Amino acid sequence: MATQTWLWTSLTVALTFILTVVNGNSEGDALFTLRKSLSDPDNVLQSWDPTLVNPCTWFHITCNQDNRVTRL
Repeated sequence: MATQTWLWTSLTVALTFILTVVNGNSEGDALFTLRKSLSDPDNVLQSWDPTLVNPCTWFHITCNQDNRVTRL
């Protein structure tokens, strides 16, 4: 019985991780696409890294208390 409980717990954790990765970061993806279309000769937007989970940590991005982008 303990083995079955451990298996279900492991499966739940793995599935949660996979769904989080699949869900991704739509705001970050959109902002990174915008960045690629802009001219940035001084590399001001170098912190706009799509591998970072939260674009609220990027320079020149303002977010609300729910970590949703509200202003550029």
